[in-house]
Amino acid sequence: MPDWIKNMRSSHLHEIEDLERIISENSTEQKTLSQHFKISMNKFAGDRSVETCLDALNVSIQLASIRRKLMEAYEQYARLLEGEIIRLRRLCEDKV
Repeated sequence: MPDWIKNMRSSHLHEIEDLERIISENSTEQKTLSQHFKISMNKFAGDRSVETCLDALNVSIQLASIRRKLMEAYEQYARLLEGEIIRLRRLCEDKV
């Protein structure tokens, strides 16, 4: 593990680990939903029934929801890492 990670405040380290877990889980779910969406759209393209339309719409809504969660997790992850970069830069400047 790099030294800069060891020097991170423990609360931020735990937040980052939690975010990495959330991102990983949601990325897996997004891949699964993307496959289901493709299948649903193919069924709808062939059948054109209300049922297949609703199935495709349902998967589309689920996919949009998981993508929103992923975007929020990445934004929070970036903010935490940016804060740590700023903190480390200040530490380096203080040593010089």
